[in-house]
Amino acid sequence: MKIGSVTNPKIILFTPYFKQNRGNSTTARRFVKGLKLWGVSVRVFAYEEEEWNSDWDSFFLEADIYHVIHLKRFSQWLKKYPHLHFSKPYILTSGGTDINEDLKDPDAVKLMVSVADESCGITVFSEDGKNKIIQTYPDLADRIYVIPQSVDFPKDGTKESTPDILSGYPKFLLPAGLRPVKDVLYVAGELKRLRYTWPELTFTIIGPVLDEDVYQKVLEFEKGHVWFRYIKEVPLEQMKAIYQSCDFVLNTSISEGQSSAVLEAMALGKPVIARLNSGNASVISDGETGVLFESPEQFNLKVQELLTSEGKQKRMIKNAILYIKEQHSLEKEMGRFLEVYEHCLANAYV
Repeated sequence: MKIGSVTNPKIILFTPYFKQNRGNSTTARRFVKGLKLWGVSVRVFAYEEEEWNSDWDSFFLEADIYHVIHLKRFSQWLKKYPHLHFSKPYILTSGGTDINEDLKDPDAVKLMVSVADESCGITVFSEDGKNKIIQTYPDLADRIYVIPQSVDFPKDGTKESTPDILSGYPKFLLPAGLRPVKDVLYVAGELKRLRYTWPELTFTIIGPVLDEDVYQKVLEFEKGHVWFRYIKEVPLEQMKAIYQSCDFVLNTSISEGQSSAVLEAMALGKPVIARLNSGNASVISDGETGVLFESPEQFNLKVQELLTSEGKQKRMIKNAILYIKEQHSLEKEMGRFLEVYEHCLANAYV
């Protein structure tokens, strides 16, 4: 494999998480699979899960290019290792939190820019993400590339049995880590009201505990509602079966970069009902490929409309599956990343 003038390039992928079932680990695993399809040598360092050592120092020196996921987290980690000098080209991939939340904090912006200034490329999932970075730091405009996420499910090779979500109809599933920005109980009251009409309705949240206060609120809600269940994180390999066992997938995040869970549900033909934010709006056309809502009350009305119209559900599912195939394929995503790599390597060795 040759990228630019470099034959069989070696890449180190820096990601905050690789083992834990989080958005960044989903992205990182997909990158690894996609790059290997192109014959690229890639090593993964999960900087929130692993310790840097002398072996990694050696790999770092040998690499031709570095690829970093999440600007703020990586900037914080890098401060602990001042001996790491990025003499090779590197690109940054910015997701949701570091655009939608961290850019509101001047100290975080200063830290992120310290890394972004020397990068040869910054990739974001949507035009909205690109615009937000440019508004904060216009000088980065010429190196920002919009590359939408793709959908790719790992094979289920785990020995563990897949946990069951609550049975009934309709079965609502919300895949999200428990932290304030995900706002997982945002429509819980409306789901309770909907049970007057659909008494078999159930609600399941699945994802890791990332905030203790949110976790305690979820446990408290679970104690008083037999139709609600919280399941802690499961291996990524099991998520396909979990999606397939539900009727509707929810996203209630205050902000999103581009939700892997939303894309995965759409790819599997599950109607998605998502809170209106820039990330969700970048992949969902309201009423065509999914449902967007702006308030709990509007959520209630749109769910009732959807539940009473099987035709609308089928049309949305068909449109969503087609949209994912056309716009979010792994081959298309990796092809765009290779173009960025080629640009960076070509300029590095001129």
